[in-house]
Amino acid sequence: MSSEYIDVTAGFDDDVLGPIPLLDAQRRLLSFCTSARSGWVTYDLAAHHARSAGAFNTVAPWSLLWADALAGQVSIGNVADFTSERRTWFAELVGRIPERVDLGDMNPTERADVVNLCKFGFAGAWGPKITKVAALYRPRAVPVLDGYVALAFGYRRDGFTMGGLPRHERIQRVVDALADWTSGHAKVLADLRKTTRQTVPEIDLVSDVRLLDIVLWTSQDDRRSRPRKPFNAWLKEEPRSRVSREDVAPVAIPYPQT
Repeated sequence: MSSEYIDVTAGFDDDVLGPIPLLDAQRRLLSFCTSARSGWVTYDLAAHHARSAGAFNTVAPWSLLWADALAGQVSIGNVADFTSERRTWFAELVGRIPERVDLGDMNPTERADVVNLCKFGFAGAWGPKITKVAALYRPRAVPVLDGYVALAFGYRRDGFTMGGLPRHERIQRVVDALADWTSGHAKVLADLRKTTRQTVPEIDLVSDVRLLDIVLWTSQDDRRSRPRKPFNAWLKEEPRSRVSREDVAPVAIPYPQT
């Protein structure tokens, strides 16, 4: 594995993420999936239970708040502006995408439907917020296109938020890159799953595109430093105790017997 790389940003310009050694990807993935405060707990594991309970069978105003599980910064105004007409259109876009087909296995029409869903939005709630929600409805198909993914592909942090037609072109290009890479590197992703599964058996709850997203996000995060977070923090962090799906399972409200 040490001689292989994940290079999803090949062909993109400017300050791209570039090739990620597989051993580094494995380390970052394991760190993310054993962190009690990463999106693994608040988004991936919690979504498993919410999906089982049918939470993603409808679209409500509060559905937009699910983006906050990945630091979506959804405002009260965003929720208010997620009107019935917009929710109906969002639901129609989601409904066009098959539930049980991975992005890398989609035909051109299905892939185009994913791109159209990722383009959906309204003032204050474009690519990052919308895809964080849409990926919960169609986790096997929709990538999370947030600011870190934009930076990884050489765009500005607001690359999926600003710019009308340029924004649409960026979304199209990145979705195509993710689809093509996952389609052509199934064994690489399977190897990542296998090595992670020994510690985190819940890794099989997430799709290939989400697994790749975690690798890209942590790798991009490791390129940056901020207070209390040095460069390569995910790479250097020692994996912690496993956080299981049972740790975030719903708890029933007891009712007094009559």
